[in-house]
Amino acid sequence: MEFRTKLVVSRRNARAYVAYAGMVIAASSLVIAFIPAVSYYYPYVFGIGIATVILGAIIARGDVRSYGLSEDELVVSAEGVSVGAVHYPMRMVSKIDFNVEAFNGMYVNDGAMVSGSNSDGMTNQLTFESGGAKVDCGFYLSGRAQVQELALLFNEFYERRIPFVERSRSTRTYMFKVLNEKELAEFKRRYGYA
Repeated sequence: MEFRTKLVVSRRNARAYVAYAGMVIAASSLVIAFIPAVSYYYPYVFGIGIATVILGAIIARGDVRSYGLSEDELVVSAEGVSVGAVHYPMRMVSKIDFNVEAFNGMYVNDGAMVSGSNSDGMTNQLTFESGGAKVDCGFYLSGRAQVQELALLFNEFYERRIPFVERSRSTRTYMFKVLNEKELAEFKRRYGYA
């Protein structure tokens, strides 16, 4: 089984810098609020900051994200991990950690927004060590079908006893589920870890 997807890389839309400047202006208004001599200007500076953020978002056509998809791919299999053009054979890989948060279009309500929102599928992370160096890369999940492909890979890893961790942020998962003690014991028995 081979899992293949696009890498997520850090990138900035040059037109989004106006929006970032607006956030700095709005945040600096908090400093002004604590200086009695100029606190009168607090609402004006804050308003200018928010207006600049909105203007920047319009100029950037709504794309103010600091990350995007790369042309390079992440390929993971029981034989190894390829990050772009670099291949790491599985015998040279250790401490594999999959942080699977969401796929594209998945509704998430993590407290950041009151009503929640749909994910863009770009907040997933794979880290591992190879040759004493830590490799960290973001990866994209396009939808449920790609999550099922990743589940097939995880199943193969469990069956072959390839050590890895799967989690969602700080919560450890097993085949994308949080298990209680009884379920974990059954899971370990099923894969021969008991």
